[in-house]
Order: sequence, then structure tokens, then C-alpha cells
Amino acid sequence: EEGLAASKGLFALRRIAVEEPLDDFMFDPSYRSLLGSTREGGRTVVVNLTVGRPVATVPLEGLPHLGSGITWMREGRRLLATPHLKEPQVSVIDMANWGVVARIPTDGPGFFLRSHERTPYAWTDSMMGGPGARDTIQVIDKRSLEVVRRLRPAPGRTAAHVEFTRDGRHALVSVWEDDGAVVVYDAESFEEVARLPMRRPSGKYNVFNKITLSEGTSH
Repeated sequence: EEGLAASKGLFALRRIAVEEPLDDFMFDPSYRSLLGSTREGGRTVVVNLTVGRPVATVPLEGLPHLGSGITWMREGRRLLATPHLKEPQVSVIDMANWGVVARIPTDGPGFFLRSHERTPYAWTDSMMGGPGARDTIQVIDKRSLEVVRRLRPAPGRTAAHVEFTRDGRHALVSVWEDDGAVVVYDAESFEEVARLPMRRPSGKYNVFNKITLSEGTSH
């Protein structure tokens, strides 16, 4: 099917056949591969955009939220990590062979995963979990692939949507409630620096980190 009925010119459409519908997409850093989740199949499909076909599948249950995935280098290999919307874990994948390196348990299913080139840690929420989980931010060491710290910005209330500042010195966490806040943490000491009252703050997408293709954010 690849190339058939494709349009021409700038922004030309291409069609690549896959076995089942895919969604929640993520590109690799080179933008040569596209990853998509299957809703029911418990797997992620890797589509190579150069050859125009799927080239690998990764067994990932619980609907991985690839749209919030990040990558980093560890021991000479680039890893990809993604939270899961229906499983309490973060999955880590070797992008050289598309094998699962680790499944890091979390307190509950999460939505956001963020990091920065200048920090050895990745931060993820458990906002899709129950009352005992959704108030927790887990800090994962990108070297050991283990949770090394848990933060509760507002016990009993939803903590979500971590974003890093441009220089990577601070992590911004949402208390995702009508009378919520953006809580600013020192990314090295994990100490709270400031708390800005806001109503259900969402996203805080850092434009600089996005347009410079930071490996700590999705793009």
C-alpha cells in the first residue's frame, strides 16, 4: 500500500498499511520511526517512515501513553520510557533492538513523564490511580531505573503534569484541583521552592523545550 494514491508536493500525504488502528503516537529522536499504541492488542508498533512499514512490535500492556514518552542515553544506548494509562508502571525500552529493559512499578497508572538533559531523574505522576496513589509524584533515577523519591505536594489531592524549566533546575508540578496550585521544586534537592495558587493547572508545556527537541519532553 505504501506510496499508492499518495499526493505530491509540500505536505504530501503518504499511506502506510498497519494491521490494526494505532494511536497515542511518539517519534524517535531522528524522526525516522513512529511508535503507536494498540488499544486492545497490548503492544506498541514501530513504523519505519523511511521504508514505509512496521518493523517491530513491543509487548506493552495497559495502554502506554507514548504521547508523554521521553528518551535518554544510558551506558551508550538510547532508552525510551513511557507511563501507562491502565497499569501502575513505567516501561523502559532499548531503542536499538526495541526490547523491554525494565518495568518500573509506580503507585498507580500515570499520565505524564518528564525529565531534562541536565538531570539524572525522570518525574512521573500516578494521577490515573485511586485515592492512595493520585497524590504522588515518583522520581525515577535514569541510571538505576528505580524510584528513588516520592513527593506529595498536597496529600489526598491529585498531583500531575510535571514540566521542567528551560535550564532544568526546577520541576513544576500541578495540584490538579479547582483550588489547586503549581508547585515549584528544586530538581536536585527535591525541596519545594514556591507554590503558585491556580485553578486546575494543566500541562505547562515548555515551548523552548519542545521546539529545541529536548529529550526530556515529548514532541
